[in-house]
Amino acid sequence: MKRLVIITVGKTHSGKTTFAKALEQQLDNSLVIDQDNQAEFINTYYKILLPKQGPNTVKYAITQTIVDYAVNQTNFHLILCNSNRARKGRLDLLARFQNKGFISILVSELTKTIAQ
Repeated sequence: MKRLVIITVGKTHSGKTTFAKALEQQLDNSLVIDQDNQAEFINTYYKILLPKQGPNTVKYAITQTIVDYAVNQTNFHLILCNSNRARKGRLDLLARFQNKGFISILVSELTKTIAQ
């Protein structure tokens, strides 16, 4: 069975997580991996490990461990929520799924619509 990896990228508060959670409800056998969850975990329990400057490498390492486990130990379709990842970062992320039985889909520039 071909598995999907759906990667949502966009600006902060652009609807990545909202979209991913809605998709998870519609796509059987799927799992959302949201970097915001890892960031919250680190801020709650391991704040002292956060770098004083630069990217949150701890968050990226934890996320990668979770993704690697899901890829190698499960048969889930993956829905990845990623913050403001640059084009090169997106291409690098997509390359990780080549030759692993995944169909890659990139969802970019999401916009929330507020009903009034």
